Amino acid sequence: MMHHLNKTAGRILDTLIQGIEEGGHRKIDNAKSKSIMPVDVEMIESTPYGNIFSVTHFYRQNGDMMHDPDMTFWRTANGDYYPLSYQQDNLGIYQNVIAERDSDGRIKRYYPRLSADLAAFANSWMRSIKEQQGL
Repeated sequence: MMHHLNKTAGRILDTLIQGIEEGGHRKIDNAKSKSIMPVDVEMIESTPYGNIFSVTHFYRQNGDMMHDPDMTFWRTANGDYYPLSYQQDNLGIYQNVIAERDSDGRIKRYYPRLSADLAAFANSWMRSIKEQQGL
């Protein structure tokens, strides 16, 4: 089974996605310091198996928007969040947990170690976002 986020991180993500429908997004910029990047949250897909959300910090470099980082999460019907991908533009990193889907979009194969690593990172990142944004 893929690794999901812990309950604390899940509650933080619930706060971040509150009120967002498919194709919708929200920017959260409650930080008291200008050195803290806002958080952009978007529902990028609604599937029969749950919704997929993107959580991103952006900055501009030479006119290009850079992800620092960007993660996608699958929220299942029972409310668990599973990390699907991680992107860090300035380091040239793109990682996808899903190795293969069937014709219905169900996950057939995934990378278990990457799933565990991204869940651990996201658990920590969500706590940082909560503190930085005063959630």
